[in-house]
Amino acid sequence: MTYPYQAPPPPKRRTLRTVLIVVGVVVVLCCAGAGTGGFFLFKGIKAATDPARQAAESFVSDLEAGDAAAAYELLCTDTRGNFTKDAFVQGVARQPQIQSHKVNGVNVSTVNGRTSGTVNMALKLDSGFTDRRAIPLVKEDGAWKVCGQPY
Repeated sequence: MTYPYQAPPPPKRRTLRTVLIVVGVVVVLCCAGAGTGGFFLFKGIKAATDPARQAAESFVSDLEAGDAAAAYELLCTDTRGNFTKDAFVQGVARQPQIQSHKVNGVNVSTVNGRTSGTVNMALKLDSGFTDRRAIPLVKEDGAWKVCGQPY
């Protein structure tokens, strides 16, 4: 017996495909957000550490070039108070000559309103040795200055 009217078959459910599409879109959005956030985080860290790195590299480059007088000008006020320019130049002349350098890391922090940093370098000396040195810096009047016993 046939019935004159038959209901159409129910539509096929494609829930698996819908779930996979939604999950795929969420994953793509999360990856894009993480990538964008990582980019801006890296850019912010680089902007904070680059000026300190450049100050330390300028100081060491002056020493490499044998220009201790120019390096003296990059010292902070406290350190310059401990050494006259002549004493600094004579002290540097007694040290092994720096042939090249490589920056291994930069740390910058602000504690109680005082911004300071440390640039870790490997200094290749004319004696053939490599001296690993942490160069201390402070921010004075908006400029990074080498402080402490840098070399």
